Amino acid sequence: MTFKFYLFDLDGTLLNLGNIRAYADQIFTKTLNMLQAPKIPNREEKLKFWLAGKDYIKILNKWGILEPQNFWNVYDKVDFELRKVLIDQKKVGLFNDVKDILKKIYETSNKLAIITNTAGYVVEYVLKKFNISKFFQEIFSMGPGIDEKFAKPSPKGVLTILDKFKYNPKELKAILIGDSKLDIIAAKKANIYACLIRRDICTRNKDYNQWKIQPDFIIERLDELLHL
Repeated sequence: MTFKFYLFDLDGTLLNLGNIRAYADQIFTKTLNMLQAPKIPNREEKLKFWLAGKDYIKILNKWGILEPQNFWNVYDKVDFELRKVLIDQKKVGLFNDVKDILKKIYETSNKLAIITNTAGYVVEYVLKKFNISKFFQEIFSMGPGIDEKFAKPSPKGVLTILDKFKYNPKELKAILIGDSKLDIIAAKKANIYACLIRRDICTRNKDYNQWKIQPDFIIERLDELLHL
């Protein structure tokens, strides 16, 4: 392994949520209904929202949501409750290769971190539930007190973690592993290596070779990281 710093996305990379797009759509729609939004966006509009960065507030306003923080508070709560149910039902869990590969990377004195757009308290619950908290020295997540404009594709989370790790690109290498365009954009904006993981169950991102910003590596299993 040539990397010293391994930054992991959570959902779809370490945690198997099944069809992530359908999962997110379910939470999104329920949140808007709970807030009595006058307009429920279609899938294309939702995709633009996730890629909007700091302009997400304008989109929420367009949908009739005038209090963005309240939207995220409700969204996170809906997400958390659904995850707990699905985890208890064993419908959601870690991908089979996660614990073994994290352990191998961790034991070679590398630094590991989580960078996710999921709320911090949800992330903490997941990591503890599956006993993988010990592998990560740092976590950058969303939630109360964190401005959503810093969510991926913003490089803010990546840069924050690298600063805590005292990262020097002239001496050591860093890589972000994720399953979406958001991860790749965030990594490249932070000037580190980007790795797209395409799990067997993944039916999205089939057009990744047409993305304007391309990953440096493409893998289907985490163990491939050991050979990069």
